[in-house]
Amino acid sequence: MNKKVKTAVLGCGPRGIQMARIVKLVPECCRLIAMSDPNPDALAGAKKAFPEIGFFQSSDELLDSGMADAVITEIPPAAHTEYVIKALERGIHVLGEIPAVNSIEEGELLWKKVNDSKALYMCGANPNYRAKTAFLLKMREMGLLGNIAYIETEYMHDMRGMTDQWRRTYESCRYCTHSLGPVLELLKDDEFVSVSCMGTGDHFHCGCSHNAMSALLRTKNDVVVRFLTAFAIPYHGPAHTARIFAEKGIVELRNEGARLWLTELNEFSARNDFLEIPFTPAGADRPNGLKILDEELFRQASCGHNGSDIFMLRDFADAVLNGKPSPVGIREGLAMTLPGIYAALSAREGGALKPIRYPWS
Repeated sequence: MNKKVKTAVLGCGPRGIQMARIVKLVPECCRLIAMSDPNPDALAGAKKAFPEIGFFQSSDELLDSGMADAVITEIPPAAHTEYVIKALERGIHVLGEIPAVNSIEEGELLWKKVNDSKALYMCGANPNYRAKTAFLLKMREMGLLGNIAYIETEYMHDMRGMTDQWRRTYESCRYCTHSLGPVLELLKDDEFVSVSCMGTGDHFHCGCSHNAMSALLRTKNDVVVRFLTAFAIPYHGPAHTARIFAEKGIVELRNEGARLWLTELNEFSARNDFLEIPFTPAGADRPNGLKILDEELFRQASCGHNGSDIFMLRDFADAVLNGKPSPVGIREGLAMTLPGIYAALSAREGGALKPIRYPWS
């Protein structure tokens, strides 16, 4: 019988329940063994959904039980790093939720603890596994983009009615990993070195820290990125969008598809028209013969977070079971997390330009 990763989920909120279901969808490599949550109501809901597994009201007790080879941490940012470290110190592998840390100091500490641990840490950056990210990377690898000068990326999600959502009062620029993770994948070996950010404040008197926050970031290779988060505005979201301004054309990405104007694809569209590429599994409208299309890639769109959670969990399990390097390691996790923390510091000072420092700098 093939060995499987005995997996526990810390946190029984909506995301914890979702990830527990994802574990059940990959029985070839993972087995859901236990869950924990200090909230009795959340725990009761999880027991109803997964009556066959173990439950703990204390995550410490779950970690000390010896039941789990690995944990998925679906807990609020304030406690996240603490429990990632507790798991690593017990030799338990960790698939850590994003953002990776909640402060600059936690980044320094987690960097050290991950590098000192024999257990594997993977940053759970599911946006890096989405179909649109894979599509963008394929265009880069095929040489269709050329050099990149400027990127705009946005995350919009109306949280105003979600009173139990920690993101409702979070400085939204700190929840930057969904946007900056794929950007860093695209830029490859580049990293952000400075940021200026401004927030709107709460114009709608809805109890949120900001209706929207906008940051300008610069990389060490002088690519400029404008990053917008808006968690307290009227919107049908959640929506993740991006625009890439490259040497050979423009790419616009959204949840459901892409619009391309690339000089090397003019045979598929008039020179002044954008080419529309839907990301749905049944992509009948995709043009036949287009060399960047890969139907296996688009099948990712058929399950949660565009299928990214399944692909991410399989990669994590493969690394744990076969002794491979972390697919998205601590350096990648901090590189996509710390710029948002520095952006929040900038916004508190009215947009002051902040240099971004990393534990490896």
